[in-house]
Amino acid sequence: MKKYNRIMLGRAGRFAKMCREEGYIGANFDIKKDLSSSLPENWRMFNEETIPLWLESNPGKSKTAAGVACGFLWTIAKGLQIGDVVLCPSGEGTYYVGTIAGDYYYVPNTDLPHRRKVEWKEKVIPRKSMSQKLQNSTGSIGTCCDITRYEEEIESLIIGSVSVVTNEKKQEPEPIKSFEERSLHKLFCSYLRTRSIYAKTIFHEKSSSRVDSAQKWVHPDIVGVQFEEFKNDATLSLLKATEPKETVHLYSYELKRKIESDYQLKQYYFQALSNSNWANFGYLVAFEISDGLDEEMERLNNAYGIGIIQMQDGNWTILYPAREKALDYNTIEKLNNLNRDFCTFIDKISKVLNAPEKYIKEAKDSFESICDKIFESDEEQERYCKEHNIPF
Repeated sequence: MKKYNRIMLGRAGRFAKMCREEGYIGANFDIKKDLSSSLPENWRMFNEETIPLWLESNPGKSKTAAGVACGFLWTIAKGLQIGDVVLCPSGEGTYYVGTIAGDYYYVPNTDLPHRRKVEWKEKVIPRKSMSQKLQNSTGSIGTCCDITRYEEEIESLIIGSVSVVTNEKKQEPEPIKSFEERSLHKLFCSYLRTRSIYAKTIFHEKSSSRVDSAQKWVHPDIVGVQFEEFKNDATLSLLKATEPKETVHLYSYELKRKIESDYQLKQYYFQALSNSNWANFGYLVAFEISDGLDEEMERLNNAYGIGIIQMQDGNWTILYPAREKALDYNTIEKLNNLNRDFCTFIDKISKVLNAPEKYIKEAKDSFESICDKIFESDEEQERYCKEHNIPF
């Protein structure tokens, strides 16, 4: 099946014109190595091999940021198939349109060394001619964005037809069925599990009656943990003995349905900041983010280090990675005393970390049993979204 992707060629499309003139798309990501012989079919295998190279070139950056960068690089180098269509912002309010025409190749000492040959079309698509939904999707932050769901509209725009947009205007708007914010938790926790992060919803209503309204920004919506998985037991034993904090990373997530304005962004962002000061990584997560907030999101992320994740085209995308920080044990103590869900989560993690080798599996099984349940199949996820009116 042919796929459609929005590809950003440099910040604000600064290399788009050059790529169109020379017949390719490309990426950099600070990986100075020919990847021709190291492009597995599975992006997870690629990330395992490439993340250390990225971190070597970007000291001080987190593994999360490395995973995002390497994932985008794999998409361009391997994920895109010959015949797939790419839309690339020109930086002037239009999109260049091309078709992938060749496999990966490497051109060292250039701005975009990791390349794919592209046959560019003469047709240029004005952004203003797109439907609002397609504009929202193509305007997402990140190098790559799958927009295959808009295939019919894109093809109409390529051939110059406006039938899709015209039909949209003629159709009676469907009544919007709302969904509960907490209905998103299972979706998000299932996504986190694909990143080897085990997550649990923290039910605010289970907190001690001593909690008053002044402390409403104390609890995260979801907490997560990622254990370092070393294949050699001796390596793991040494790490636990010398650097125990490196064997586990704790995450805090503030989840919202939609961010619609600059004011709302700031309100939610500082709520996430307050709720996550105890964790290694804190994130603000939104199912939908309105256009025009990119600059402010970037400023807040640079200033305070809380990451931002958005739901896009059926996938959760890390728009801005969180900055790693040390655990705040005083706040962890406070949360343990306030909320039994949180306390149980921390207690089970401690038991995994302190379990003798022969009991580690048993401790991990016990820990996993208290985490949020995730989807076992795509079909189960699809049914869930329909039942809960989630436009997934």
